Formats: sequence, structure tokens, C-alpha cells
Amino acid sequence: MTNGYLLSITVITISLAFDALHYILHNQHSPDYCDYAMKDTIQLTSSAPSEELSHFVESFWMIENPSDEDEELSTFPDGGIDLYFFHSAEYPLHISLVGLETDAKVGTMPSHSRLLGVRLKILASEYLLGMPVADILNDRITLDNGFAGIHLDDLQCFDTFHEKLSLYFSSQLITPIDPRKKIMSELIYRTNGAITVTEIAKSANWSSRQINRYFTKWLGLPLKSYCDILRFRNSFDTLKMGELFPEEGFNDQSHYIKLIKKYSRLTPKQLAQDENDRFVQLYSDD
Repeated sequence: MTNGYLLSITVITISLAFDALHYILHNQHSPDYCDYAMKDTIQLTSSAPSEELSHFVESFWMIENPSDEDEELSTFPDGGIDLYFFHSAEYPLHISLVGLETDAKVGTMPSHSRLLGVRLKILASEYLLGMPVADILNDRITLDNGFAGIHLDDLQCFDTFHEKLSLYFSSQLITPIDPRKKIMSELIYRTNGAITVTEIAKSANWSSRQINRYFTKWLGLPLKSYCDILRFRNSFDTLKMGELFPEEGFNDQSHYIKLIKKYSRLTPKQLAQDENDRFVQLYSDD
């Protein structure tokens, strides 16, 4: 197995885990902690961040495939920055940072493997990581073992992993959040991307040009593109209920179909059918 293959595997499993997680946390009313089994083999455990980290972190999680079979999964862009820690017999510890994605992917969760990680929000790039992720749009980088003080033993217990990584992130919060950026972030997530750059600029008292410059510098794409990805992700709620056009977030059905096909390479009807159950990309408001 090459490193390229390993990284392809892990980026797929992360996206699946988080999108399933968002749906579960919302619909089972378990904001702090949950355990979930996907496809009878994939096991997911997750917990929400502290209030202090909630502006930067969506969730901490662990996904496992304890079976003897590899599991094929399909995922789509979801607007998250992913930091993950992969463990298997062949790779005891592999740490990677994944940038935002704009393409659909297919991969495999290897048998007897474990993946722990954290899904980061847009402000995490500046305030937690202290580095832009623009250069890894649709890409990833390998981080040194020992990053954030996480070692192989920490992957054996999810609670230990969560606590240790939370303490590390808290120690990185040295600079107060710029009020304009805080308002921008809150509006983007509160509306699931169904908001214009002009509306954000007015509310945050920050020019549209400066906002787009910030997104391009730190994340690698303009704000409108990011909001489109969030609207795409949020539409899975209605698709899973068999509704082929959401009541909110889109004014024109043809534009909605075009957006769905852009990020999934499938039509809304194909996604709603999910005949082979290879993806569990479900999302709901927290």
C-alpha cells in the first residue's frame, strides 16, 4: 500500500463520518456524545467541542472498521477542514491535514483500521492552525508524528484523544477573534450558506472585497463557492426524505439541479435513491 493510497482512503472515511455525525446529533438529540454503527460494520463515535472551541471546531470523532472486509464509501464536498490520525497494522500512526474539497470522491475504509480526527470550521485555519489551507484545496499534507502532542497510545481511547486535542487547541487561542470574522462565520453556518456576500459584508461591517480576499488567502476559494458547498451539503436532509427540491436555500430548481450535479456528479433523484447505500452523507442543523 502506498502513501498516496493511504491518504485517499483516509480522506474518504473522514467525510463520511462527519456527515453521518451531523445527522445523528441533530435527529437523536445527543449534542455531547454519540455512538453509531454505519453499514453494520463501520463504527462511529463522536462528541461536540467545548463552548470555547465551538467557533473553530465542529466535532471530534473516531471511526473504525473492525471487520475482516474493506468498506467502499462515496463522499462529496461538505465545507470542512479535516485533521486526522489514522491507525492500522501497516500504518501505526499517520497524521494528515486535509483542505476544503470541491470534488466527489470514492474510496475504501480498510479492514481492522481506526481513524480519529477533528472537523474544523473556517476560522480554525487562522486561529487554531496558524496557517492557510489554501494551498491544499482538494489536497492534503502529512504532519509530523507527535503533532498536537498526540501519540499512538492516545488513539486507543477516544475520551483521552478528545481531551488532549482540546487542551492543545485551547492553548493556541492566543489572539482574540476579530469581531467581523466572528459575525461572518456565524452567519455562514447559521444560514447553511444561504446568504450573499453583500449581506454578510453589511452585517459584519466588512467590505465584500476584503471578505473574498480573506477566503482566498486562508481557504483557497471565494466565499460564494464555499456557501454553495454548504447549501449542497444541507440539501441532503430533503433528499433523504425523498424531496427532490428543498423548500429553503434555492430559488430556482434548475440552479439547484446544476449545483447538485457539480458537487456529486449525480442528479438529485440518483442521490435520493441511494440504491447501493455506499454513502451516508447526511447533514442537519446542529
